[in-house]
Amino acid sequence: MKAIITGGNKGIGLEIAKNLLNRGYEVHVLSRTGIDSPPDGIISWKTDVADYANTIKIVDTIGAANVLINNAGIMNTKTARDYQSAEDILHILNINLITAVRLSVHLAEQMAESGGGRIVSMGSIAGTIGHPDIWYGISKAGLVNAMRSLARTYGPRGVVANTVAPGPVETDMMKSIPEERKSRLKSTTINQRFCTAQEVAETTCWLATDAPAYINGEIIDMNNGMNYR
Repeated sequence: MKAIITGGNKGIGLEIAKNLLNRGYEVHVLSRTGIDSPPDGIISWKTDVADYANTIKIVDTIGAANVLINNAGIMNTKTARDYQSAEDILHILNINLITAVRLSVHLAEQMAESGGGRIVSMGSIAGTIGHPDIWYGISKAGLVNAMRSLARTYGPRGVVANTVAPGPVETDMMKSIPEERKSRLKSTTINQRFCTAQEVAETTCWLATDAPAYINGEIIDMNNGMNYR
């Protein structure tokens, strides 16, 4: 069994990689900087996922995968009016959404041909309620739609595609959020704390392995009451 994880060199992605490794998967991690000392069994590849051509070249070198985790993503400390160029917009969309969707379609085709597989994308509460970084929120909302579209297209051929949508998680990305905003967000949770990377990884890996196949095209909220549906 083989798994590919984008953005798996630290934080949530690395926790997912370790979890899948413990489940017996051959784990391939794609990231811009790579992993200096990857745990035994985790294979690290360097690529900027904004560069789809290089990313797909590596994926094809890895070969057919049973699991794809779209975890790579960036969030800027910008508001809507701070985006002054199409290049800035395209950069965040390429990393968070466009490459993830193209890669998912590419692997979904292979999975369908071989009897099935699972794809999980890392969404965000921002995809539902919006975000000061408008293009970050848009990219995460797009992932939800993409996974539902993939489920409709490839689900009859055994491909399961879902989204995990956490609220704020205790990772390096949190360092870009002002303390006042972090305190306000934390106060809206039931347990007065943020999610951990391990909790997101456990949920993601459950969807990628043991979750019933009937859970397809769904979004799993992980926000501790911040966004009741």
